[in-house]
Order: sequence, then C-alpha cells, then structure tokens
Amino acid sequence: MDEKEKLAMENEIGILKNLDHPNILKIHESYECEKRYYIVTDICKGGELFDEITKNKFFTENNAAQVMYALLRCLKYLHEQGIMHRDLKPENLLLEENKNYEQVKLIDFGTAKKFESKDLPITQMVGTPYYIAPEVIKKSYNEKCDLWSAGVIMYIILSGQPPFGGRNEKQIMDNVQNGKFNFNNKVWGNVSPDAKDLINSLLERDVTKRFSAEQALGHKWMTDYKAGTLESGKFGK
Repeated sequence: MDEKEKLAMENEIGILKNLDHPNILKIHESYECEKRYYIVTDICKGGELFDEITKNKFFTENNAAQVMYALLRCLKYLHEQGIMHRDLKPENLLLEENKNYEQVKLIDFGTAKKFESKDLPITQMVGTPYYIAPEVIKKSYNEKCDLWSAGVIMYIILSGQPPFGGRNEKQIMDNVQNGKFNFNNKVWGNVSPDAKDLINSLLERDVTKRFSAEQALGHKWMTDYKAGTLESGKFGK
C-alpha cells in the first residue's frame, strides 16, 4: 500500500467510525499491522447496485424511488454532519441479500471530505467521470456536488444510460461541462413528469438553484413514493 492509498484508508476509517446511519456501511472494528489494515464491517450479500442495473437494464419508478429515498436520506445525514462523499456511483451502493433497494448501503469514503462553511469552496478535483459534477471539474464546489451525482444515478436507473456519455474520459468530462442531457430515448415515454422534474432539479448547473438533499426528499415524486401513491403501475418497465 503506497502513501496515497494509506491516507485514503485512514481517511475512510476515521470518517466511518463516527457515522451511524442505516444506509451507510458501518465499521465495527479496525486493526492495523505493519503491512495491512483489517476492517470489520457490515456484510452485504446482495452485490453492487451497478450489477443490478446491468441485469435489469432499468428500474421501475417504484424501485428507483426506493434507491433514491435511501440515497437522499443518506446525503441529508452526511451533509448535516459536515461530510461530502465526492464519489457517488452505483458501484459504491451495496445491496442486502433480500435486494430491498431502500436498504442500500453507501460505501467507499476514501475521497470523502469533512467541511465547514468557512472551508468552501473546495478546489481538489476528485470523482468518477460519468458522475462528477461540472463545478468539481472547474475545481470550485461545495457539498451539492453529491446531489449532481445523485441525479446522474437516478437518470441511469430509470433509463439504463448515463446523461453524459463519451468515447473516453476527456470526452465524457467535456460533455459533463458543456453538454445538455435530454429525455429523448423512448424509455422516457414511460417515465412520469414528476421523476423527470426531480432529475432536472438535481442536474441543475446553477449550484445555488440545485436541490439540497432535504429539498429533494420533499419533492412530489419522493413524497408520493412515501405515501404509496407513486404511479409505478403506469410508468416504468
């Protein structure tokens, strides 16, 4: 393990030990020896959300809402604790063996960062090209970068495609910075206007107008889901 990997591991352990949320992987114990770290965590036997997307192509709105409800609750908690994740993606969301999407657990806090208002904006560029927010590429951002990534995840689980693609990493990030997403694919004909509206509010380029986690949880699509009135029979696959 090189020095960079060691610092990331120590950062992850230090942050996770102080977090307690049902949608965040819990560290119970950690041990360090000369060559290795040993970490005792929750066990999640359902695999990555990424694999579930690959298998199903796209989710029904009700299943998508389960994922988003869990993720947004998680982000609300993290941001209230003064922590931004900075690398949200389906590979970092694990499922329980029962595949209840509302029980997904967020992992990989190696690039997570503690922040206070006086620290903002952050200038270090980290993240994964498909999911990175445009302001992160410009190296001036706050915790709302996580909400952009959540919007990308929501777009993908409802359509099976990323909103900003490309043939290579540079092209993807150029499209994130300069491109416009759309709902032109025929799959979006089966997705409700409320779902699209929430995606628009999360993939808002103006950070001051982009939804916070709390605002997203209060959106009609989410409140309908919690009330059991989401039109999952009409929309989705």
